[in-house]
Amino acid sequence: MIDLKKKTVLGLSSFQFMAMIRRGLFYTFLTLYLNKILGLSVTETTLLASITMIANSASQTLVWGKLSDKYQARASLVVIGETVAALGYGLLYFVHIYLLNESGPFAAAYSIIAGLSILEFFWSMSNLGWSALVSDVSTSKERGRLMSVISCIGGVGHILGVTVSAPLYDWGGKAGGFTSGLLFFFPAGIMLVSAAIIWFSTHKLERIQEEGLADEAILKQNVPLSQTHTSRTFYWFLVSIFIVGLGISSILQILLLYVDLESPIGATSFDISMIRNSASVATIVISLLAGSIADKIGRKNALGIGFVLSVVTPILYIFAQDAVQIIVINSLSGISNALRNVVGYLLVADLIPAERRGRLFGQYNAVTYISFGIAGTLLGGPTADYLIGTGLTKAAAFVTTFQVASAVSVIGTIVFALKVRPDRN
Repeated sequence: MIDLKKKTVLGLSSFQFMAMIRRGLFYTFLTLYLNKILGLSVTETTLLASITMIANSASQTLVWGKLSDKYQARASLVVIGETVAALGYGLLYFVHIYLLNESGPFAAAYSIIAGLSILEFFWSMSNLGWSALVSDVSTSKERGRLMSVISCIGGVGHILGVTVSAPLYDWGGKAGGFTSGLLFFFPAGIMLVSAAIIWFSTHKLERIQEEGLADEAILKQNVPLSQTHTSRTFYWFLVSIFIVGLGISSILQILLLYVDLESPIGATSFDISMIRNSASVATIVISLLAGSIADKIGRKNALGIGFVLSVVTPILYIFAQDAVQIIVINSLSGISNALRNVVGYLLVADLIPAERRGRLFGQYNAVTYISFGIAGTLLGGPTADYLIGTGLTKAAAFVTTFQVASAVSVIGTIVFALKVRPDRN
């Protein structure tokens, strides 16, 4: 087995750290900007996630996964993807501001959604390359420790990004961070730094990657698996995580709109950043422990805990009466997210043969991204808009949406419990 070098872990972790800073910076207040400033409805706002994630998932499955397996060029995909996205962010800002001034907020809002969807087609090569690269440079036993460290560092980056996004969002007036370009150009600069980190680590990572592929092949020769059973387990797992993801993701954007209402929460911009950070703090702590927990109680059991929390958390939001209570409850979302991401990755990595990592990781990423993307548009947004249209207050409509999200997560959890039986724990 390979011995992961500190520089390798540092390179992968640094990339994840920068990526999560960028996500926290740009996306924390983008939903509010589209809804409150540019005037999109709840359902229209959710198109941001649905269309971009469909583009991301389709390209990973149909294009980048195949290229990754054919050329084994994981690091190159990351570098190209991050560079294209960085340049695209700058162009997107100028297009959106031009349309805002010439055609109005509606056109500006949809230019952001359309532009990010186009960027996601190319950006997804970075997602695919990174997922396969982490698996390539580690063995099954090392992977839990590596993913725990990387996820923890990524959580720290997300907290930093979300914290900085609050003052930047209001810089120069309401939503000044978007209209001035600060929240476009800062993330673009971060993506260029991320690309540079992987670029300068490429040769070392690819050398370790080759060793990892060889060692993994030897390991799997010594642990024969039923091809049919493994494939069946893999696809049942995709079904279960898709349904759970559909449930919990349907309220991610809606939660921010809910807490922004004057009653019952009445959150400020600072409160919103703290709510988002509460999940990130929990993710950091649990990510450090997730690999060990999975090794101790089994990967299916550890992942099952994450699924159950996806069922419970939406219901608890209903009982919160202020921002502090939402912050505490939202930490459960962070725990669930850490277990689903870290342990889910470990389970999938065990099931995927080395020679098909690009294609099958593309499918795994596609399922998780699509469930995240379409959930608000197909489930959360229409449910809330329909109920508001019937005369319910926004608060009451959002509460019912939380209940629906929990019910959908229950279905996915049942599928997982009954159908997913991995050969390895």
